[in-house]
Amino acid sequence: MNGKKRKLSDSVSSFCDDYWEWFVRSETAPYEITGKYLFFSVNRDLLVDIAVEELEKGGFHQAKTHMADVIPPTGEYVLCLYYKDNSRRDELAAKYRNRPELNYRYWKSDEDTRAGKYSKEFLEKLSSAERTLLQRKRGE
Repeated sequence: MNGKKRKLSDSVSSFCDDYWEWFVRSETAPYEITGKYLFFSVNRDLLVDIAVEELEKGGFHQAKTHMADVIPPTGEYVLCLYYKDNSRRDELAAKYRNRPELNYRYWKSDEDTRAGKYSKEFLEKLSSAERTLLQRKRGE
């Protein structure tokens, strides 16, 4: 499925690169994306359902999660739900708080992503070797 668009609904399609499955709305976002809301789960299907629902009905226009055949380093898949700012942080927390197999970690700016900043929760799930590799990539 790499590179080929797959229609998931009237307004949402997906395509894969070598690591991520990307979800996009058929209409272009009327805002500049500056970061993402992060959701973690061992249940990839749950993350895909959230991505499609939020793109269809929630006002979001782009999302990604690991491809089905990718095993994430922490054992949890991540859903990145892209948006213009962190103004929807509390709304999403309230909406998804009662999902026991879902861990919502709020907002991460593109600036923090480029700077290689990771949450304490994420880093604690990595092995020592994986943390060392991340630090090398960040130039620490």
